[in-house]
Amino acid sequence: MALLEVPYFSPRAQIVPSWNRVFRCGLLGGIILFSFIVTSKVLAREPVVSSESELKTAFVYQFTKYVRWPVSKRHDKRLVIGVAADDEMVDAISRLDGMTSQGMVIVVIPIKDVSDLKDVDFLYLGKGHIADENIIEKAIKHHILTISDEDDATQKGVIIGLYKADSRLRFNINLKVATKSNLKLSSRLLKLAGNLIK
Repeated sequence: MALLEVPYFSPRAQIVPSWNRVFRCGLLGGIILFSFIVTSKVLAREPVVSSESELKTAFVYQFTKYVRWPVSKRHDKRLVIGVAADDEMVDAISRLDGMTSQGMVIVVIPIKDVSDLKDVDFLYLGKGHIADENIIEKAIKHHILTISDEDDATQKGVIIGLYKADSRLRFNINLKVATKSNLKLSSRLLKLAGNLIK
């Protein structure tokens, strides 16, 4: 079972944590810190997005830290996140605009058409936005990491699929599509996936 949730430390646990546990704590800490920052911004503006949208955005931000693109894809110091989703999710992810990851400045843009994907590095696809197979094919062609909360997203060609289980947000990874897209995901991230498609 995977995910970015508070690790359970039993009384019998070793005093020295494993690297996997340390990594889980690092991801969790990043998400908590990010959520605090986003919440502070949300309180200062309307409309207020749901906590689930903020949590999904925090996951997206953490994912940006654990992927490597082919050299040909790194055209500048920007990390472009495209969003094809409902207004609530677009608004939530837009709060990442201007933040940094891997030394790159994040730029968030709404996606209205598949022709807008050329310069995108990450693509968030909301529910109902992956029915068009062309968008998945084009994402693979342009070395784009795709993320979606659509049911069975990874079975439909998305690289990272978010889902809820036991009231927690979790994710699956389609490593086969990531490899086809010439993207390298951190082995630490792969270990946390609920289901890994190879």
